[in-house]
Amino acid sequence: MRFLVTAGNTRERIDQVRDWGNSFTGTTGFSIAKALCEIGPVDLLSSNLQHLVEAAADFAQRIHSTSFTTHEDLRRSLQSLLAAHTYDAIFMAAAIADYRPLRVFEVRQRQPDETGTERWLVRDVQAGKVKGSYQQIAVLGEPTPKIIDMFRSKWAYRGILVKFKLEVGIGVDELLKIGENSRLASGADFLVANTLDMVNGQNAGAYLLRAGGHEWVPRSELAERMVALVRQSTAADRNR
Repeated sequence: MRFLVTAGNTRERIDQVRDWGNSFTGTTGFSIAKALCEIGPVDLLSSNLQHLVEAAADFAQRIHSTSFTTHEDLRRSLQSLLAAHTYDAIFMAAAIADYRPLRVFEVRQRQPDETGTERWLVRDVQAGKVKGSYQQIAVLGEPTPKIIDMFRSKWAYRGILVKFKLEVGIGVDELLKIGENSRLASGADFLVANTLDMVNGQNAGAYLLRAGGHEWVPRSELAERMVALVRQSTAADRNR
């Protein structure tokens, strides 16, 4: 058996010295990779250099790690690995930026109307290093392609696919509804869904969604639960 795990965050350049991304460090993805390597080799794609060093030092024969920074880095690495190997399960735990910057503008004037819409007067100030003297700036971004949706379509991957989804400021019922719709949209077998409030603390964890139901999994048990999923799914395939 062979597995592919992504972990960490993507970061996108605003100019030559600044970027945007998110605060997630890849701890969940790395813990899953370490648990999986007990039953088969793991290809780990991570933006966390500390985890890459640890993988090379302590799991050199079982975890083969590669670094990425941007959305495009990650997409290219995934495409290359999928062309080179056959995977029994893929875990897309990386926190991937939904947008990438295009240009930076100085905001010269803002004119709101009664509908809540604003008309902005802006000036393009994109540079190698955007100056720090502007009173207001706006960064124009465009959506990044959904990498998770490429597995079933563009790359024709047919193994187990596990998707991860984080939401903010919603209740459990809405989280489960959004999560199930997201799982189906990407053709994922399983989806790990949580809100920002569920990430840390004594009661941290996530909901594991599958066709026909869901379960709550404490964060401390998530990596081992992923291993159990692989074992169960593989056993089911053998019995068909």
